[in-house]
Amino acid sequence: MSTLHAQPTAIAGWSVGKARAVLAVFAATALFFVAVALSPMRSGFADGPLRGPGDIALYRAEIDRIHAGESYYAAAADELRARGYPTKSIFNWRTPLPMWLVGILPEAVLGKAMLGGAAIALLLLGFELVANEAGPRQGMLAALLLLGALMPIALGDLFVMTELWSGVFLALSAVAYGLDRRRLGIVTGIAALFLRELAAPYCVLCAIGAIKDKRHGEIVGWIAGAAAYCLFYAIHLSHVLPLMSATNTAHQAGWVRLGGAGFVISTAQMNVWLLLLPQWVTALFLAAALLGFAGWSRPAGQRIGITVAIYLAAFSIVGQPINQYWGSMIAPLLCFGAARFPAAFGQLLLSARLLHSTEIGRIFNPSRV
Repeated sequence: MSTLHAQPTAIAGWSVGKARAVLAVFAATALFFVAVALSPMRSGFADGPLRGPGDIALYRAEIDRIHAGESYYAAAADELRARGYPTKSIFNWRTPLPMWLVGILPEAVLGKAMLGGAAIALLLLGFELVANEAGPRQGMLAALLLLGALMPIALGDLFVMTELWSGVFLALSAVAYGLDRRRLGIVTGIAALFLRELAAPYCVLCAIGAIKDKRHGEIVGWIAGAAAYCLFYAIHLSHVLPLMSATNTAHQAGWVRLGGAGFVISTAQMNVWLLLLPQWVTALFLAAALLGFAGWSRPAGQRIGITVAIYLAAFSIVGQPINQYWGSMIAPLLCFGAARFPAAFGQLLLSARLLHSTEIGRIFNPSRV
C-alpha cells in the first residue's frame, strides 16, 4: 500500500466567523433535509413493500432469452412490450450491456461473480485511498459504508441492474484517479459509460480535467473512449430504430419533474444500511457526506465531490419517483464523503473554537483530514 502524507484541509485555515457560518449552513441543510424526508415532499419507494415484477424481472428475462440463443434486441422488444413498458423514446431502450454479457455466459451467476469481483476491488482500493489520506479508522468506516452500497450485488437478481454495474465502475475510476492510477481510471470510467449512459457527466468531467492539466495521453484515452462509445451507440440505434413505431407507448410524464430535495434524498438512500432505516437518517447521511466532501481538499476528494454535486444537481431536476434506483450511480461515492465527515466536522469545530484541540483530536482526529 502506497503512503500519501495526510494534509489538513482548507478548513484549518478558516476564520472563526467563516467556520461558524459554515456550521450554521450545515445545520440548516441537515434540518431541511430531515424536514423534507418527514413531509409530503418525501420521494422514493425502494424502502417500501414490493410492488410486483419490475426492471429486475425484465432484465432477468432478457438474460434468460439471450442465454437460450435469442438476440438482445429481439428479447428486449418482446419483453418491453409484453410487460407494458414505454418504448416510444430511444432512452426507453437500454444498450445491450450488461444483459448481453451476462446472457452469453455459461451461467448467469458468473455475471454476479464478475461484478462481485469488481466490488471487492472497489472495497480494497477505497480503503487504501481513505486510509492513506485520513488513517485506518476512516478507511474502515469507508469500507463499512461501501458494503451497504455494494451489498445489493449479492442479493437475489439485483446484480442485473445496469446502474449497479455502472456505479461500481464509476467509483472504481474515481478511486483509481485518487491513487494516481490514471490508466485504470480511464478504462473503468469508459466501462461505466458503456454500461449506462448516465456515466457520461463523470466522463466529461474527467476529460475536462485532463485538458485543463494538459495530460495529453489521458486526453487521447478519453477521446478514444468517446469515439468507441459513439460507434457503440450508433450500432445500438441501428437496431432500435426499426423496432420503434408510432404506436409505441410513452411515459405519461416526462423525465423533467423538478423533484428537488425529495428526489435527491431518495437517490442517496440506495444503500442497504440506509434502506433499513427511516429516510430521515438518509437526510442526515447526505448532509454529512456533503460536509465531508467540502472538507476534503486533496484531488481525489475534489473529483469525487464535484461528481456527486453534478449528479445531485441533475437529480433535483430530472427523474421520476420510480427512478430512485439512479442513486446507485453515486451510492459508492457518497460513502467516501460520509467517511470523511468526522474529521471535517471536527476540524470545523476546532476552527470555530467550539471545542478544545485536545478534545477534537481525541474524538475526530482532524489533523488527518
